Amino acid sequence: MGVEQVQLSAVVITYNEEANIERCLASLEFADEIVVLDSNSTDRTREIASRYADKVSCREFKGMSEQKAAAVELCSNEWFILVDADEEITSDLAIEIRTVMENPVYDAYRMPRLTEFVGRPMHHGGWYPDYQIRLAKKAKIEFPHRLVHAPMVVSGTCGTLNNDILHYTYPTLAEYFRKMIAYNSLAARQKLNEGHAFRITDLIFNPVFRFVKKYFLQQGFRDGLHGFVLSVLTACGSAIRYSMLWEMSVRKKNDKENQ
Repeated sequence: MGVEQVQLSAVVITYNEEANIERCLASLEFADEIVVLDSNSTDRTREIASRYADKVSCREFKGMSEQKAAAVELCSNEWFILVDADEEITSDLAIEIRTVMENPVYDAYRMPRLTEFVGRPMHHGGWYPDYQIRLAKKAKIEFPHRLVHAPMVVSGTCGTLNNDILHYTYPTLAEYFRKMIAYNSLAARQKLNEGHAFRITDLIFNPVFRFVKKYFLQQGFRDGLHGFVLSVLTACGSAIRYSMLWEMSVRKKNDKENQ
């Protein structure tokens, strides 16, 4: 008699992901259930998702933490794996996950993520192994409120898997710039909400520090010109974030004065 595996739900949140969603969901067919929570996409995301997913629901986007938590609540099973729409589970990782599900010994598992930038996997500059907690019991995780980059927090034990998630987040510079503006706007808003005051020193020195850290300390130079460009863009993103924080702080001050 074979070992009975723990039932597993795969969860994906989406918004206008028609370029990525089929690759993502096709890689999740090893799961017992696939759940997609969409934020009212205007492209073919939901149409494509319906070919693979057992559940496709819609919910207005009110923040990354809330959206992920709502998606997990739609799962029928105790265990779930949360995957971004621009990610892919490799066949080796799928096999490793199913093996773990035969007898889970931890409450959650993290796994390395390999990010691709303009056609090249980035192995240095702090981009790899970029461990992500994605496989977990519903009762053992929470999503602390954040507008962007909302990682799971585990209230139990956590193991580590060996195989990679593939991350196709930056296929072109145009896509990088789009995400850089969107993410840093949310990051600046998060800082403002947390009471982080704008300081000119952050705007001057943080971008420089980010470049030095990425390119030299974390050896981004080992990824060639791709590593140099990505390190420069990371520094630019920092400058944009603090510039946006400055603008938001000015607007907030003006609104108070005009009340």
